[in-house]
Amino acid sequence: MQIKDIKIIFVDIDWTILNHKDGHNFDTYSLNTLIEAQKKGIKVFYCTARPYYSVSQIGGFDLLKPDGVISANGGVVQIGDKTIYKQGFPSEVLKQCCETALKYSYNMLCSTVDNCFMLLEKDEHFDNYLKVYYEPIPCVDTYKDKDVISLILFAPERMDEIFKKELPAGINYFRYHESAVEILYQPHEKSEGVIETLKYYGFKKEQSISFGDDYGDIAMFEASGIGVAVGNARDEVKKHADYITLPVSEGGVGHALKKLGIV
Repeated sequence: MQIKDIKIIFVDIDWTILNHKDGHNFDTYSLNTLIEAQKKGIKVFYCTARPYYSVSQIGGFDLLKPDGVISANGGVVQIGDKTIYKQGFPSEVLKQCCETALKYSYNMLCSTVDNCFMLLEKDEHFDNYLKVYYEPIPCVDTYKDKDVISLILFAPERMDEIFKKELPAGINYFRYHESAVEILYQPHEKSEGVIETLKYYGFKKEQSISFGDDYGDIAMFEASGIGVAVGNARDEVKKHADYITLPVSEGGVGHALKKLGIV
């Protein structure tokens, strides 16, 4: 594959272009470099575990206007105002998940294609989560009659075995913070969103490059022609990357795009 053939860039948000250390600040150098790529005709997509609403609320579109967003860990692909791919919860599965959380008085963040809401008012577990991840505080609403794509359960680790036993079969239960668990129906990965996007444009895998830092980005690397880990990425993620760049605090994404000659 030739670097000059790159037609699309997939970039994770948290800890890849959004630095949570000493504040929650976007890496403006990398964002400006991504804008340079767009001016050359290269598509730029966010590829994140966050729902679309969360991306908008944290300022993800203030400087960079991506060509599309892969959100909910690959569960949704949006290009402009068009949703080209979506994988959500069947109503009965959603009901069982939410009712199980409420049974033990634990909160749940529910994400639809374009909105988020919580089942209960924020509590100590949500506050603890906010110490690491910047998240807008959504309103409280009911899950009923909602087209939910992903769930985040705010509960301590001691509840894991209980929830794993009582949640519906086939649920993907992934703890990524001491107070937060991502819950997905029929586990999907970022790679699914990448594959659907490449198919939509008619691009080959070899014409894509992706940037990330966490376990969920490994599948994104595998679905891309080149996978790039920022310097602050987990060691396991670096093992799966084709290239390791500088940390988010040093403009890692932008540095790699320049060094590889993409912009």
